[in-house]
Amino acid sequence: MQYLLTEQQQARHENFKAFVKENVEPFAEEWDREQKIPESVISMLAKSGYLGCSLPQEHGGQGWDTVTFGLLNEALGRGSSSLTGVLTVQTMVSKALLKFGSLEQIQKWIPLLAKGEIIGAFALTEPGAGSDIDSLVTEFTQSQGGFLVLNGAKKWITCGQFASLFLVFGKLGDRSLACLVPRETPGLEVEPIHDLMGFRAAGLAKLAFNNVEVPPANVVGKPGFALSHVAPVGLHYGRISTACSALGLLRGCFEESVAWAATRKIGNQPLGDIGMIRSLIAEMGTDLEAGSFLCHSACRAADGNLPEAFEKAVMAKYFTSRAAVRAASDAVQIRGAAGCHGSSPVSRFYRDAKIMEIIEGTTQIHEHILGGMFVGQARRSLQ
Repeated sequence: MQYLLTEQQQARHENFKAFVKENVEPFAEEWDREQKIPESVISMLAKSGYLGCSLPQEHGGQGWDTVTFGLLNEALGRGSSSLTGVLTVQTMVSKALLKFGSLEQIQKWIPLLAKGEIIGAFALTEPGAGSDIDSLVTEFTQSQGGFLVLNGAKKWITCGQFASLFLVFGKLGDRSLACLVPRETPGLEVEPIHDLMGFRAAGLAKLAFNNVEVPPANVVGKPGFALSHVAPVGLHYGRISTACSALGLLRGCFEESVAWAATRKIGNQPLGDIGMIRSLIAEMGTDLEAGSFLCHSACRAADGNLPEAFEKAVMAKYFTSRAAVRAASDAVQIRGAAGCHGSSPVSRFYRDAKIMEIIEGTTQIHEHILGGMFVGQARRSLQ
């Protein structure tokens, strides 16, 4: 797929891979074991400009296109899915705020997010509302002093353990509402979530809002537009980021598997000469190539603001997340007992891969969406 990239995109991709090889891959297993990403690593992402890579230069970002954003996610995903989660939610919050925030909000928060001086978290999921975002019960009420009062809970919030700014979604009567809640706001409680199957270092947390006062200046967009307009912007970039991160994980499974098959022997026979092993690797490599084109197409559609951008992002995320699960399972199978031990990267890939099928919309939700879109297109063509 490299021939589809510009020279600049190729050069940046090489830089991303070098960054990951030096600063991520040697330490990813330790972060997973400790269930924590060191602050120094997040600071390194910020200093490299990665946390604001897709934000405009006039607001302190790099101004890179979505294709480059995807390449960065792929490179990071090869090293650590947890670390990619930081970039994912930072971009989700930043892009939603850039699109629907007020001028004052953009001037205040976007430069800080772009430079990584603060970390954002996308507080949408609730204990009883995951993919069905219309079922939110987090509630805003009007106070006599002109403030909004926020009550409710959010769960499984990536980066919640260390985020400085939360983009929170809830309901004001029968209208959806989004607002910004800084971490130090009275009434906000953060409870870390540990012992996840995968993404163990991504800092997930449960948030509790107990009579949290929200000034009108912190409301993002118009009441009634939070779920129909604000959230979809963040979720779109979340899908692209997750699709490309899953592609990176898939690449890791492929590279680890072919290296093992090329050097490991069963008796006097190289593992890579066994037909069953070659079959597993063949599917893995083909999925990797197909996923690369789907992710590139989704990123190009986003850059061009094309009508099919949503569809392509969903397809890319659907395909690569499922392919990553298959590849991770096969990578463990190829290594045998060695692949089941924590010292093997494919063991972590196996646990992380399954999370890809759940975050930013489950596989089943995407099947429902895509199936409906394809049938709808066929019906319209027959009219």
